[in-house]
Amino acid sequence: MGDELQKEQSRECKSKRIQEMHRRVCQIKASEKAEVKYMQTWEEKILIKQEGIAEGRLEEKKELTRKLANKFSIEQIAEILEIDISEVENILKESQNRK
Repeated sequence: MGDELQKEQSRECKSKRIQEMHRRVCQIKASEKAEVKYMQTWEEKILIKQEGIAEGRLEEKKELTRKLANKFSIEQIAEILEIDISEVENILKESQNRK
């Protein structure tokens, strides 16, 4: 019943873009392989985005740790950034190894 309602609504819609989107959705639903592939691609994009965000946050934490190192103790930095002391130590060691 839901598919019939969607078909009727898309026919009534004058937007070519909506009609094309509806046609593609119907094609994907008709093909189980296409539906699985679409969902896998969608999940992969989400994972890539999440990894990028996590990587950006890690770089931000590293930069903040380096900036705070001159004014605060390792314990204070860990508390400020809400990270483990060991993570702060690793960042500072990594920073010193680069020099």
